[in-house]
Amino acid sequence: MQKNPNFLSQLSENEQTPAKIWELLRHNQEFRSVVETLRRLDAQAQNDREMTGTYHGTAWEESCTLITEINDRHPFAGVALQWLVPEPLFYCSVAAWPRGKKWKNKSVVATRNLREGHGTTPNIRHKNWVWTKTDRPSVGGQPMTRGPRVHLTKSRFKALRSKVNPFQEWKNYAWPFTLEHSWQDAPPQFRREMLFIWRRAFDYRSVNPITKDRSDTTMPHETKVVQEWELLQPMTESNLTLDNVRRHLRFGSLVKGYRIFAIPKTILTKATADEMGNWLAAELKKGNEFFGDLLKDKLLNESELFGTTTEWADWHSHQTGQKIGKAKDTHFYRRARYINSLVDLVYPQFEISKLLASPQHRARGKQYVRKN
Repeated sequence: MQKNPNFLSQLSENEQTPAKIWELLRHNQEFRSVVETLRRLDAQAQNDREMTGTYHGTAWEESCTLITEINDRHPFAGVALQWLVPEPLFYCSVAAWPRGKKWKNKSVVATRNLREGHGTTPNIRHKNWVWTKTDRPSVGGQPMTRGPRVHLTKSRFKALRSKVNPFQEWKNYAWPFTLEHSWQDAPPQFRREMLFIWRRAFDYRSVNPITKDRSDTTMPHETKVVQEWELLQPMTESNLTLDNVRRHLRFGSLVKGYRIFAIPKTILTKATADEMGNWLAAELKKGNEFFGDLLKDKLLNESELFGTTTEWADWHSHQTGQKIGKAKDTHFYRRARYINSLVDLVYPQFEISKLLASPQHRARGKQYVRKN
């Protein structure tokens, strides 16, 4: 259980929402039941290996199917299952700059892998690790595992190395990782993967937890989509060129991931630019239909996503039976019941419109009317 009811206030804004999702998920009884099922299958698979020598038996295949099915509908739960009952595969590549002097040009971003390896332990010198040189195709395939994929890039050039060392993090962690571990006690790479899911699929504002910027995700920007609209026509042999295919893919990615706003070119003054910015902000705050009815009227308040700090503190007090020294009011129990409802809603489906719906005990949009 989470020992500190105010743990959210100690986290950066970037990770507060993924932390809430994990806390809700680990208290969900149906999810806890799935974790227990996976542990049972894992124990049966281990027994099968000892009895028959078959690594991938029926129990192992059933556990793979279970994780795949859950990950397809609930990516947070899928990642959590991989880390709670881990069967990891570690990848390591040794990188260098491209041959020649072209790499000194900042526009060249490609690197050259000298060799690559994989194994089932974070110790790259372990006997089960398989290494190949990139200029020599590997004869054997990679082992089949159902757990997390942990990647590390090594290089004598600092700019090419991984900014964090997940192998060392794995070695330093006090396994096993269980449902009783709070967000702050979870493996660092697991926390980063939860952050990546949230920022990739639900909230573009979050920064990359490693690079601390947003260079690898969607950004508001000026688009030249109008000039490429002719590519909406079906691709035929006459226009099937490499450049046209690339433009077609860029266009499809743009339509899928962005709302498109057009700004007049004839803006000469700063005041006009400020006016355009205020107009755009007002249009965005009016909401959209991307998440169904959730945002049709207006966007949400940041502090209310998956419960406020007060609601989480009251829920924790209710869970642990803590006493404040005076009787609780009805608002206390409403807030506690609300977080309990999120625990029930967070799994087996992850329906963002239900999880972020405003609870009845909040007075959003209501105006105070003085009594006569």
